[in-house]
Amino acid sequence: MIVLGIDPGQSGAIAWVDSAGVLLRVEDMPVFQVMRNGKPRRELNVHGLASLLSDFAADVCFMEQVNGMEGDSPSSAFTFGRIAGGAEAVLKLSVPRFEFVSPATWKRAMGLIGAAKDQSRAKATHRWADFAKTFSRKSDDGRAESALLAEYGRQVLHKEGIFG
Repeated sequence: MIVLGIDPGQSGAIAWVDSAGVLLRVEDMPVFQVMRNGKPRRELNVHGLASLLSDFAADVCFMEQVNGMEGDSPSSAFTFGRIAGGAEAVLKLSVPRFEFVSPATWKRAMGLIGAAKDQSRAKATHRWADFAKTFSRKSDDGRAESALLAEYGRQVLHKEGIFG
């Protein structure tokens, strides 16, 4: 069984973990830049996401339940919401079981305190040393968090008895 973890958003990522907790793959959220009202904006590449999911299928998806951030401009919040909503739609059509999980829930379960992105990168690097380079840059927090979300999902399924 393959568990998918999704950290949505324009700098988010997707990670696949197997039932033994082996990290199989990590990909940045497929986005592209478009011009809206004369300004560059990032949009979800829904075809790219669908292609990733068909090339490397998952049985279950755990996606972080996101909200707008205080202080975000309306335009920024709308862009973020479009990407997260588009990803949700593609995932619900592609993966047999889909669940939202709050950041507080999965981070607490994974031993993360607060919203420190560096902590997520360090935890993922420690857990999957072979992928250390994947989590090495400050901007790789989405990759680390998607992998940790997938691991959280794997642990939830284990507690449910799905893995024996």
